[in-house]
Amino acid sequence: MPHLRFDHSPGLGPLADLQGFAEHMRAAMVATGLFPMGGIRVRGHEAGVQAVADGSDRWHWLDMELRIGQGRSEADRRRAVEALYAAARAWLEPRLGDRPFALSLELREIDPRFSAKAWNSIHATLAGEGRS
Repeated sequence: MPHLRFDHSPGLGPLADLQGFAEHMRAAMVATGLFPMGGIRVRGHEAGVQAVADGSDRWHWLDMELRIGQGRSEADRRRAVEALYAAARAWLEPRLGDRPFALSLELREIDPRFSAKAWNSIHATLAGEGRS
């Protein structure tokens, strides 16, 4: 953990370079200093079905969900939300200009009692390479 997942409106990809956005957000997560590099995942999914506002297809949106393990202070969680939202906006705003757009982010803490993730060799591989 952490995992940043984003869903987005159809057609947003060509306007916003969402592969570049994913890398930008990965770097922003590292820059917070709050998350181990080996646990970071960023992935995006285009909505195949949507109905927004008045039903027009001109509305674009990107909704992010940051899932993290428990144990960080409220201040650190707030700092993560603020930093990642600012990073997303800094990437998207210049690419989208004055198009109608909605950006959102929600942080969720995962209860370890209901989460299984015992197999992950990425942390050990990065540590063996002198990175973490």
